[in-house]
Amino acid sequence: MIRVVAAPCHDASGWLSAGGRFWLRLSPFALPRRALPTLGLALVAACDARPAAGVAPGVLVIAIDGLRADHLSVYGYDRDTSPALNELAQQGLCFADAQASAPQILPAHAALLTGCEPAIARQFLPPEFEGTSERRWHVPARAPQLAVEFLAAGYATAAFVDSPLLSAAHGFGLGFQRYEVLEPEDAEAWEGAQTTRILGRFLQWQRELPADRPWFAYLHLAQLERSWSQPEKAAEAYFPPRPELSFVPPVANTDSVFFAVPRSRWRGRVRTLGDCEAAYDDEIHSLDAALGDLFAGLRRAGRFDSTSIHVLGTFGLQFGEAGLILRAGRYSPADLCVPWITRPRTTLGVAGGRRAAGIASLIDVAPTLLELEGLPLPPGLHGRSQAAVVRGTTERAVERPFVFASCGLQEGCAVIGERYVLEYLIPLGTADAQLRRSWAGQWSELALQPRVRFYDRRANPYPPLDGEVSAPDGEIGPFRQAAVEWLNDMRDLCRLLQAAPGAGALDREVLRRLAQRGYTSPADAPR
Repeated sequence: MIRVVAAPCHDASGWLSAGGRFWLRLSPFALPRRALPTLGLALVAACDARPAAGVAPGVLVIAIDGLRADHLSVYGYDRDTSPALNELAQQGLCFADAQASAPQILPAHAALLTGCEPAIARQFLPPEFEGTSERRWHVPARAPQLAVEFLAAGYATAAFVDSPLLSAAHGFGLGFQRYEVLEPEDAEAWEGAQTTRILGRFLQWQRELPADRPWFAYLHLAQLERSWSQPEKAAEAYFPPRPELSFVPPVANTDSVFFAVPRSRWRGRVRTLGDCEAAYDDEIHSLDAALGDLFAGLRRAGRFDSTSIHVLGTFGLQFGEAGLILRAGRYSPADLCVPWITRPRTTLGVAGGRRAAGIASLIDVAPTLLELEGLPLPPGLHGRSQAAVVRGTTERAVERPFVFASCGLQEGCAVIGERYVLEYLIPLGTADAQLRRSWAGQWSELALQPRVRFYDRRANPYPPLDGEVSAPDGEIGPFRQAAVEWLNDMRDLCRLLQAAPGAGALDREVLRRLAQRGYTSPADAPR
Protein backbone atom coordinates (compact mmCIF):
# COMPACT_ATOMS: atom_id res chain seq x y z
CA MET A 1 0.00 0.00 0.00
CA ILE A 2 1.23 3.49 -0.82
CA ARG A 3 0.27 6.46 1.29
CA VAL A 4 0.51 9.89 -0.28
CA VAL A 5 0.56 12.40 2.53
CA ALA A 6 -0.98 15.84 2.19
CA ALA A 7 1.74 18.47 2.27
CA PRO A 8 1.29 22.10 3.25
CA CYS A 9 1.73 24.65 0.47
CA HIS A 10 4.41 27.25 1.04
CA ASP A 11 5.00 30.76 -0.13
CA ALA A 12 8.39 32.05 -1.20
CA SER A 13 9.51 32.43 2.39
CA GLY A 14 9.02 28.73 3.08
CA TRP A 15 6.20 29.17 5.59
CA LEU A 16 2.61 28.01 5.30
CA SER A 17 0.53 29.86 2.77
CA ALA A 18 -2.48 31.80 3.95
CA GLY A 19 -5.44 29.58 4.61
CA GLY A 20 -3.31 26.49 5.28
CA ARG A 21 -3.98 24.99 1.85
CA PHE A 22 -3.27 21.31 1.31
CA TRP A 23 -3.04 19.20 -1.79
CA LEU A 24 -2.74 15.58 -2.78
CA ARG A 25 -0.80 14.20 -5.68
CA LEU A 26 -1.08 10.62 -6.87
CA SER A 27 1.54 9.23 -9.21
CA PRO A 28 0.27 7.45 -12.33
CA PHE A 29 3.11 4.99 -11.89
CA ALA A 30 2.33 2.01 -9.67
CA LEU A 31 4.33 -1.18 -9.46
CA PRO A 32 2.13 -4.29 -9.55
CA ARG A 33 2.49 -6.89 -6.84
CA ARG A 34 5.28 -9.40 -7.41
CA ALA A 35 6.16 -7.68 -10.69
CA LEU A 36 9.72 -6.81 -9.67
CA PRO A 37 12.58 -9.16 -10.45
CA THR A 38 14.82 -10.11 -7.58
CA LEU A 39 18.08 -9.71 -9.46
CA GLY A 40 18.19 -5.91 -9.50
CA LEU A 41 16.39 -2.88 -10.76
CA ALA A 42 15.11 -3.93 -14.14
CA LEU A 43 13.07 -0.77 -14.03
CA VAL A 44 16.26 1.17 -14.87
CA ALA A 45 15.71 0.30 -18.51
CA ALA A 46 12.37 2.10 -18.39
CA CYS A 47 14.00 5.45 -17.63
CA ASP A 48 13.94 7.87 -20.54
CA ALA A 49 17.34 8.77 -21.89
CA ARG A 50 17.67 12.51 -21.47
CA PRO A 51 20.51 14.69 -22.71
CA ALA A 52 22.77 15.96 -19.95
CA ALA A 53 23.03 19.44 -21.45
CA GLY A 54 20.90 21.94 -19.58
CA VAL A 55 19.93 19.52 -16.82
CA ALA A 56 19.27 21.32 -13.54
CA PRO A 57 21.12 20.32 -10.37
CA GLY A 58 19.74 17.66 -8.05
CA VAL A 59 20.40 16.69 -4.44
CA LEU A 60 19.81 13.07 -3.42
CA VAL A 61 20.00 11.85 0.18
CA ILE A 62 19.84 8.08 0.77
CA ALA A 63 19.36 7.35 4.49
CA ILE A 64 19.78 3.68 5.47
CA ASP A 65 18.72 2.33 8.86
CA GLY A 66 20.99 -0.16 10.58
CA LEU A 67 24.08 0.53 8.44
CA ARG A 68 27.42 0.36 10.25
CA ALA A 69 30.48 2.04 8.77
CA ASP A 70 32.81 -0.76 9.79
CA HIS A 71 30.87 -3.31 7.71
CA LEU A 72 31.48 -1.45 4.45
CA SER A 73 34.55 -2.29 2.39
CA VAL A 74 34.97 1.42 1.62
CA TYR A 75 35.68 1.87 5.34
CA GLY A 76 38.22 -0.97 5.40
CA TYR A 77 36.03 -4.00 6.10
CA ASP A 78 37.66 -7.29 5.10
CA ARG A 79 34.63 -8.40 3.06
CA ASP A 80 33.72 -6.82 -0.26
CA THR A 81 30.26 -5.78 0.87
CA SER A 82 29.94 -2.46 -0.97
CA PRO A 83 31.49 -2.27 -4.47
CA ALA A 84 28.97 0.32 -5.70
CA LEU A 85 29.57 2.56 -2.68
CA ASN A 86 33.32 2.07 -3.12
CA GLU A 87 32.99 3.47 -6.64
CA LEU A 88 30.84 6.34 -5.40
CA ALA A 89 33.43 7.22 -2.75
CA GLN A 90 36.18 7.17 -5.39
CA GLN A 91 34.29 9.97 -7.13
CA GLY A 92 33.78 11.95 -3.94
CA LEU A 93 34.69 11.50 -0.31
CA CYS A 94 33.71 9.70 2.87
CA PHE A 95 33.77 11.09 6.37
CA ALA A 96 36.07 8.82 8.34
CA ASP A 97 34.41 9.52 11.70
CA ALA A 98 30.73 10.30 11.21
CA GLN A 99 28.52 9.91 14.26
CA ALA A 100 24.77 9.27 14.31
CA SER A 101 22.80 11.70 16.45
CA ALA A 102 20.50 9.01 17.84
CA PRO A 103 20.46 5.20 17.70
CA GLN A 104 16.72 4.88 16.95
CA ILE A 105 14.65 5.52 13.85
CA LEU A 106 12.39 8.44 14.80
CA PRO A 107 14.93 10.74 16.47
CA ALA A 108 17.61 9.82 13.92
CA HIS A 109 15.52 10.98 10.96
CA ALA A 110 14.30 14.01 12.88
CA ALA A 111 17.94 15.05 13.24
CA LEU A 112 18.69 14.50 9.55
CA LEU A 113 15.69 16.41 8.26
CA THR A 114 16.01 19.37 10.63
CA GLY A 115 19.76 19.71 11.22
CA CYS A 116 18.95 19.87 14.94
CA GLU A 117 19.71 17.69 17.93
CA PRO A 118 17.07 14.93 18.00
CA ALA A 119 16.05 15.77 21.56
CA ILE A 120 13.91 18.59 20.17
CA ALA A 121 11.46 15.98 18.86
CA ARG A 122 10.89 14.45 22.29
CA GLN A 123 7.39 15.32 23.47
CA PHE A 124 6.34 15.86 27.06
CA LEU A 125 3.79 13.17 27.85
CA PRO A 126 2.14 11.97 31.03
CA PRO A 127 3.92 9.02 32.67
CA GLU A 128 1.29 6.54 31.49
CA PHE A 129 2.34 7.19 27.87
CA GLU A 130 6.06 6.93 28.41
CA GLY A 131 6.12 3.22 27.57
CA THR A 132 4.66 3.87 24.14
CA SER A 133 7.84 5.04 22.47
CA GLU A 134 6.34 6.00 19.10
CA ARG A 135 3.93 8.45 20.72
CA ARG A 136 6.73 10.41 22.33
CA TRP A 137 8.15 11.80 19.10
CA HIS A 138 7.02 14.73 17.02
CA VAL A 139 9.15 17.14 14.99
CA PRO A 140 8.12 20.59 16.24
CA ALA A 141 6.71 22.99 13.68
CA ARG A 142 9.13 25.70 14.82
CA ALA A 143 12.21 23.62 13.98
CA PRO A 144 14.12 24.27 10.74
CA GLN A 145 13.11 21.91 7.95
CA LEU A 146 15.55 20.94 5.21
CA ALA A 147 12.84 20.29 2.62
CA VAL A 148 11.16 23.63 3.37
CA GLU A 149 14.38 25.47 2.54
CA PHE A 150 14.75 23.65 -0.77
CA LEU A 151 11.09 24.17 -1.65
CA ALA A 152 11.29 27.89 -0.86
CA ALA A 153 14.30 28.13 -3.20
CA GLY A 154 12.29 26.68 -6.10
CA TYR A 155 13.46 23.05 -5.92
CA ALA A 156 11.06 20.20 -6.57
CA THR A 157 10.99 18.07 -3.41
CA ALA A 158 10.05 14.45 -2.79
CA ALA A 159 10.58 11.77 -0.16
CA PHE A 160 10.03 8.02 -0.41
CA VAL A 161 10.21 6.38 2.99
CA ASP A 162 10.21 2.77 4.08
CA SER A 163 8.45 2.94 7.44
CA PRO A 164 5.03 4.08 8.62
CA LEU A 165 6.78 5.50 11.69
CA LEU A 166 8.13 8.31 9.51
CA SER A 167 4.66 9.60 8.76
CA ALA A 168 3.18 13.06 8.89
CA ALA A 169 1.69 12.13 12.25
CA HIS A 170 5.17 12.52 13.74
CA GLY A 171 5.83 15.83 12.01
CA PHE A 172 7.68 14.47 9.00
CA GLY A 173 6.84 15.54 5.47
CA LEU A 174 6.78 19.32 5.84
CA GLY A 175 8.24 20.94 2.73
CA PHE A 176 7.95 17.85 0.53
CA GLN A 177 5.67 18.23 -2.48
CA ARG A 178 5.46 14.47 -2.63
CA TYR A 179 5.87 12.46 0.56
CA GLU A 180 5.18 8.76 0.09
CA VAL A 181 5.22 6.22 2.88
CA LEU A 182 5.56 2.85 1.18
CA GLU A 183 4.57 -0.11 3.29
CA PRO A 184 5.62 -3.60 2.16
CA GLU A 185 3.07 -5.09 -0.21
CA ASP A 186 3.75 -8.65 0.88
CA ALA A 187 5.18 -9.65 4.24
CA GLU A 188 6.52 -12.87 2.72
CA ALA A 189 8.29 -11.19 -0.21
CA TRP A 190 12.04 -10.94 -0.56
CA GLU A 191 13.07 -7.99 1.58
CA GLY A 192 15.05 -6.40 -1.27
CA ALA A 193 11.84 -5.99 -3.24
CA GLN A 194 10.81 -3.13 -0.96
CA THR A 195 14.07 -1.33 -1.68
CA THR A 196 13.47 -1.89 -5.38
CA ARG A 197 9.98 -0.36 -5.11
CA ILE A 198 11.27 2.73 -3.33
CA LEU A 199 14.09 3.30 -5.81
CA GLY A 200 11.63 2.71 -8.63
CA ARG A 201 9.23 5.31 -7.30
CA PHE A 202 12.08 7.80 -7.12
CA LEU A 203 13.22 7.09 -10.69
CA GLN A 204 9.67 7.49 -11.93
CA TRP A 205 9.40 10.83 -10.12
CA GLN A 206 12.60 11.83 -11.91
CA ARG A 207 11.00 11.06 -15.27
CA GLU A 208 8.15 13.44 -14.49
CA LEU A 209 10.43 16.38 -13.68
CA PRO A 210 11.28 19.00 -16.29
CA ALA A 211 14.98 18.86 -17.13
CA ASP A 212 15.47 22.46 -16.04
CA ARG A 213 13.88 22.06 -12.58
CA PRO A 214 16.31 21.67 -9.66
CA TRP A 215 15.25 19.03 -7.15
CA PHE A 216 15.85 17.52 -3.73
CA ALA A 217 14.90 13.93 -2.82
CA TYR A 218 15.11 11.96 0.43
CA LEU A 219 15.10 8.17 0.21
CA HIS A 220 14.75 6.08 3.35
CA LEU A 221 15.69 2.40 3.14
CA ALA A 222 14.95 -0.06 5.95
CA GLN A 223 16.04 -3.27 4.22
CA LEU A 224 18.76 -4.03 6.78
CA GLU A 225 16.35 -3.58 9.67
CA ARG A 226 13.46 -5.44 8.07
CA SER A 227 15.51 -8.42 6.92
CA TRP A 228 15.62 -9.96 10.40
CA SER A 229 11.86 -10.49 10.50
CA GLN A 230 11.59 -11.80 6.92
CA PRO A 231 11.80 -15.44 5.82
CA GLU A 232 15.31 -16.44 4.87
CA LYS A 233 16.13 -16.25 1.21
CA ALA A 234 16.46 -19.43 -0.77
CA ALA A 235 19.53 -18.06 -2.53
CA GLU A 236 22.96 -19.15 -1.38
CA ALA A 237 24.72 -16.97 1.15
CA TYR A 238 27.32 -14.64 -0.28
CA PHE A 239 29.59 -14.61 2.76
CA PRO A 240 30.31 -17.62 5.01
CA PRO A 241 29.97 -17.37 8.80
CA ARG A 242 33.17 -16.72 10.71
CA PRO A 243 34.23 -19.77 12.77
CA GLU A 244 35.25 -17.58 15.69
CA LEU A 245 31.62 -16.40 16.01
CA SER A 246 30.14 -19.84 16.52
CA PHE A 247 28.41 -18.78 19.73
CA VAL A 248 24.62 -19.33 19.69
CA PRO A 249 22.94 -16.42 21.51
CA PRO A 250 19.72 -16.99 23.45
CA VAL A 251 16.38 -15.67 22.21
CA ALA A 252 14.58 -13.13 24.36
CA ASN A 253 10.86 -13.07 25.10
CA THR A 254 10.83 -9.31 24.42
CA ASP A 255 12.34 -6.93 21.91
CA SER A 256 14.50 -4.79 24.21
CA VAL A 257 16.77 -6.91 26.35
CA PHE A 258 20.48 -7.29 26.86
CA PHE A 259 22.54 -10.28 25.74
CA ALA A 260 19.84 -11.99 23.64
CA VAL A 261 18.27 -11.90 20.18
CA PRO A 262 14.97 -9.97 20.23
CA ARG A 263 11.96 -12.18 19.63
CA SER A 264 10.90 -10.10 16.61
CA ARG A 265 14.26 -10.81 14.95
CA TRP A 266 14.37 -14.55 15.50
CA ARG A 267 13.65 -16.63 12.42
CA GLY A 268 12.74 -19.81 14.23
CA ARG A 269 15.96 -21.77 13.97
CA VAL A 270 19.28 -22.02 15.76
CA ARG A 271 21.70 -19.45 14.41
CA THR A 272 25.18 -18.62 15.57
CA LEU A 273 26.39 -15.07 15.89
CA GLY A 274 28.50 -15.80 12.82
CA ASP A 275 25.36 -16.74 10.88
CA CYS A 276 23.76 -13.44 11.88
CA GLU A 277 26.79 -11.40 10.89
CA ALA A 278 27.07 -13.19 7.54
CA ALA A 279 23.37 -12.59 6.87
CA TYR A 280 23.85 -8.89 7.66
CA ASP A 281 26.82 -8.66 5.30
CA ASP A 282 24.82 -10.49 2.61
CA GLU A 283 22.03 -7.94 3.00
CA ILE A 284 24.46 -5.01 2.71
CA HIS A 285 25.84 -6.55 -0.48
CA SER A 286 22.31 -6.91 -1.87
CA LEU A 287 21.44 -3.34 -0.95
CA ASP A 288 24.67 -2.08 -2.47
CA ALA A 289 23.80 -3.81 -5.75
CA ALA A 290 20.42 -2.06 -5.79
CA LEU A 291 22.14 1.28 -5.23
CA GLY A 292 24.50 0.51 -8.09
CA ASP A 293 21.47 -0.03 -10.33
CA LEU A 294 20.00 3.26 -9.10
CA PHE A 295 23.17 5.13 -10.04
CA ALA A 296 23.07 3.46 -13.46
CA GLY A 297 19.47 4.62 -13.83
CA LEU A 298 20.51 8.20 -13.11
CA ARG A 299 23.23 7.92 -15.73
CA ARG A 300 20.78 6.66 -18.34
CA ALA A 301 18.48 9.54 -17.54
CA GLY A 302 21.33 12.02 -17.96
CA ARG A 303 20.98 13.07 -14.31
CA PHE A 304 23.99 11.48 -12.62
CA ASP A 305 26.61 14.15 -13.34
CA SER A 306 24.28 16.94 -12.24
CA THR A 307 23.31 15.22 -8.96
CA SER A 308 25.01 15.50 -5.59
CA ILE A 309 24.59 12.16 -3.84
CA HIS A 310 24.82 11.62 -0.08
CA VAL A 311 24.61 8.08 1.35
CA LEU A 312 24.20 7.89 5.12
CA GLY A 313 23.73 5.31 7.80
CA THR A 314 21.15 6.64 10.24
CA PHE A 315 22.32 4.36 13.06
CA GLY A 316 24.13 1.03 13.34
CA LEU A 317 23.45 -2.47 14.62
CA GLN A 318 25.00 -4.52 17.40
CA PHE A 319 26.25 -8.08 17.38
CA GLY A 320 26.67 -8.19 21.13
CA GLU A 321 29.53 -5.71 21.41
CA ALA A 322 27.66 -3.43 23.82
CA GLY A 323 25.02 -5.77 25.20
CA LEU A 324 22.45 -5.89 22.38
CA ILE A 325 22.19 -8.40 19.54
CA LEU A 326 20.61 -7.47 16.18
CA ARG A 327 19.38 -4.21 17.72
CA ALA A 328 20.54 -0.64 18.18
CA GLY A 329 19.71 1.82 20.92
CA ARG A 330 22.82 2.42 22.99
CA TYR A 331 25.73 4.83 22.58
CA SER A 332 28.46 2.46 21.47
CA PRO A 333 30.45 2.71 18.20
CA ALA A 334 28.36 -0.18 16.85
CA ASP A 335 25.24 1.98 17.32
CA LEU A 336 26.64 5.37 16.33
CA CYS A 337 29.61 5.03 13.94
CA VAL A 338 27.92 5.25 10.55
CA PRO A 339 28.97 5.98 6.97
CA TRP A 340 28.60 9.36 5.34
CA ILE A 341 29.63 9.13 1.68
CA THR A 342 29.27 12.20 -0.51
CA ARG A 343 29.65 12.39 -4.27
CA PRO A 344 29.30 16.06 -5.27
CA ARG A 345 28.08 16.78 -8.76
CA THR A 346 30.80 17.13 -11.35
CA THR A 347 30.30 20.88 -11.72
CA LEU A 348 32.10 21.36 -8.41
CA GLY A 349 35.25 20.04 -10.08
CA VAL A 350 36.83 18.54 -6.93
CA ALA A 351 39.08 15.51 -6.72
CA GLY A 352 37.54 12.21 -5.66
CA GLY A 353 38.70 9.37 -3.49
CA ARG A 354 39.20 11.57 -0.44
CA ARG A 355 38.69 10.72 3.23
CA ALA A 356 37.76 13.54 5.57
CA ALA A 357 39.42 13.31 8.98
CA GLY A 358 37.90 14.72 12.14
CA ILE A 359 34.61 14.06 13.83
CA ALA A 360 31.34 14.89 12.06
CA SER A 361 27.74 14.57 13.20
CA LEU A 362 24.73 13.71 11.09
CA ILE A 363 23.09 16.95 12.21
CA ASP A 364 25.72 18.50 9.92
CA VAL A 365 24.05 17.04 6.83
CA ALA A 366 21.32 19.68 6.51
CA PRO A 367 23.58 22.77 6.71
CA THR A 368 26.12 21.07 4.43
CA LEU A 369 23.55 20.42 1.71
CA LEU A 370 22.16 23.94 1.89
CA GLU A 371 25.56 25.63 1.72
CA LEU A 372 26.66 23.43 -1.19
CA GLU A 373 23.58 24.63 -3.09
CA GLY A 374 24.30 28.25 -2.24
CA LEU A 375 21.17 28.55 -0.10
CA PRO A 376 21.04 30.57 3.14
CA LEU A 377 21.12 28.66 6.39
CA PRO A 378 17.97 29.17 8.47
CA PRO A 379 18.36 30.22 12.12
CA GLY A 380 18.16 27.49 14.70
CA LEU A 381 20.30 24.87 12.93
CA HIS A 382 22.49 23.01 15.42
CA GLY A 383 24.75 21.26 12.91
CA ARG A 384 27.80 22.76 11.25
CA SER A 385 28.27 22.86 7.51
CA GLN A 386 30.94 20.53 6.14
CA ALA A 387 30.77 22.13 2.68
CA ALA A 388 34.42 23.19 2.81
CA VAL A 389 35.45 19.54 3.14
CA VAL A 390 33.22 18.50 0.26
CA ARG A 391 34.61 21.27 -1.94
CA GLY A 392 38.14 20.17 -1.15
CA THR A 393 39.31 23.39 0.50
CA THR A 394 40.13 21.50 3.71
CA GLU A 395 40.87 17.90 4.61
CA ARG A 396 39.24 17.87 8.03
CA ALA A 397 35.70 18.19 9.24
CA VAL A 398 34.82 21.43 11.01
CA GLU A 399 36.76 21.54 14.25
CA ARG A 400 34.71 21.06 17.41
CA PRO A 401 35.58 19.50 20.76
CA PHE A 402 32.53 17.20 20.93
CA VAL A 403 29.46 15.91 19.20
CA PHE A 404 26.45 14.57 21.09
CA ALA A 405 24.20 11.55 20.78
CA SER A 406 20.94 11.08 22.66
CA CYS A 407 17.45 9.56 22.52
CA GLY A 408 18.59 5.96 22.85
CA LEU A 409 16.97 3.17 24.82
CA GLN A 410 18.35 4.73 27.99
CA GLU A 411 17.91 8.31 29.10
CA GLY A 412 21.00 10.45 29.09
CA CYS A 413 23.48 11.20 26.36
CA ALA A 414 26.93 10.53 25.00
CA VAL A 415 29.56 13.23 24.62
CA ILE A 416 31.90 12.06 21.87
CA GLY A 417 35.34 13.48 21.20
CA GLU A 418 37.88 12.37 18.66
CA ARG A 419 39.41 10.02 21.21
CA TYR A 420 37.35 9.87 24.41
CA VAL A 421 33.66 9.29 25.09
CA LEU A 422 31.61 10.12 28.17
CA GLU A 423 28.29 8.34 28.58
CA TYR A 424 25.81 9.71 31.10
CA LEU A 425 23.27 6.91 31.49
CA ILE A 426 20.12 6.53 33.54
CA PRO A 427 19.47 2.77 33.57
CA LEU A 428 15.89 3.04 34.81
CA GLY A 429 15.06 5.77 32.31
CA THR A 430 14.07 3.44 29.51
CA ALA A 431 10.93 2.86 27.49
CA ASP A 432 10.99 -0.87 28.14
CA ALA A 433 10.58 -2.45 31.57
CA GLN A 434 12.32 -5.64 30.44
CA LEU A 435 15.44 -3.68 29.56
CA ARG A 436 15.35 -1.98 32.95
CA ARG A 437 15.39 -5.35 34.69
CA SER A 438 18.26 -6.58 32.56
CA TRP A 439 20.50 -3.58 33.11
CA ALA A 440 24.11 -4.78 33.34
CA GLY A 441 22.81 -8.30 33.65
CA GLN A 442 21.49 -7.74 37.13
CA TRP A 443 18.94 -5.87 39.23
CA SER A 444 20.27 -3.91 42.13
CA GLU A 445 20.03 -0.64 43.99
CA LEU A 446 22.97 0.60 41.93
CA ALA A 447 20.70 0.69 38.89
CA LEU A 448 18.67 3.43 40.54
CA GLN A 449 21.49 5.94 40.15
CA PRO A 450 22.80 7.53 36.96
CA ARG A 451 26.04 6.10 35.72
CA VAL A 452 28.91 7.94 34.12
CA ARG A 453 31.31 6.01 31.93
CA PHE A 454 34.41 7.52 30.39
CA TYR A 455 36.63 5.59 28.03
CA ASP A 456 39.12 5.77 25.21
CA ARG A 457 37.15 4.76 22.14
CA ARG A 458 40.30 4.11 20.15
CA ALA A 459 41.82 1.74 22.68
CA ASN A 460 38.67 0.14 24.12
CA PRO A 461 35.50 0.99 22.17
CA TYR A 462 33.37 -1.56 24.04
CA PRO A 463 34.10 -1.39 27.77
CA PRO A 464 32.09 -3.67 30.08
CA LEU A 465 28.57 -2.54 30.87
CA ASP A 466 29.25 -2.55 34.59
CA GLY A 467 32.97 -1.87 34.47
CA GLU A 468 34.79 1.21 35.66
CA VAL A 469 37.26 2.85 33.30
CA SER A 470 39.81 5.17 34.85
CA ALA A 471 40.05 8.62 33.29
CA PRO A 472 43.36 10.32 32.50
CA ASP A 473 44.04 13.35 34.65
CA GLY A 474 42.34 16.43 33.31
CA GLU A 475 40.51 14.69 30.48
CA ILE A 476 37.09 13.98 31.97
CA GLY A 477 36.34 17.48 33.32
CA PRO A 478 35.44 19.18 30.00
CA PHE A 479 33.29 16.19 29.03
CA ARG A 480 31.35 16.34 32.30
CA GLN A 481 30.75 20.05 31.94
CA ALA A 482 29.65 19.64 28.32
CA ALA A 483 27.21 16.87 29.27
CA VAL A 484 25.59 18.91 32.05
CA GLU A 485 25.27 22.04 29.95
CA TRP A 486 23.96 20.17 26.91
CA LEU A 487 21.34 18.21 28.85
CA ASN A 488 20.09 21.41 30.48
CA ASP A 489 19.98 23.19 27.13
CA MET A 490 18.06 20.36 25.50
CA ARG A 491 15.55 20.24 28.35
CA ASP A 492 14.88 23.96 28.02
CA LEU A 493 14.78 23.80 24.23
CA CYS A 494 12.19 21.02 24.36
CA ARG A 495 10.05 23.12 26.66
CA LEU A 496 10.27 26.00 24.21
CA LEU A 497 9.70 24.13 20.94
CA GLN A 498 7.21 21.53 22.14
CA ALA A 499 5.19 24.03 24.19
CA ALA A 500 4.68 21.52 26.97
CA PRO A 501 1.35 21.98 28.77
CA GLY A 502 1.86 23.46 32.19
CA ALA A 503 5.58 23.90 31.66
CA GLY A 504 5.37 27.67 31.89
CA ALA A 505 7.32 30.26 29.97
CA LEU A 506 11.10 30.19 29.98
CA ASP A 507 12.76 33.09 31.70
CA ARG A 508 14.69 35.71 29.77
CA GLU A 509 18.13 34.43 30.73
CA VAL A 510 17.32 30.91 29.46
CA LEU A 511 16.02 32.28 26.16
CA ARG A 512 19.11 34.45 25.79
CA ARG A 513 21.39 31.49 26.54
CA LEU A 514 19.70 29.25 23.95
CA ALA A 515 19.99 31.95 21.31
CA GLN A 516 23.63 32.69 22.11
CA ARG A 517 24.53 29.01 21.75
CA GLY A 518 22.78 28.80 18.39
CA TYR A 519 19.96 26.52 19.48
CA THR A 520 17.23 29.03 18.60
CA SER A 521 16.78 31.98 16.32
CA PRO A 522 18.24 35.29 17.56
CA ALA A 523 14.67 36.59 17.29
CA ASP A 524 13.78 34.36 20.26
CA ALA A 525 16.26 36.15 22.50
CA PRO A 526 14.73 38.89 24.67
CA ARG A 527 15.87 42.39 23.89
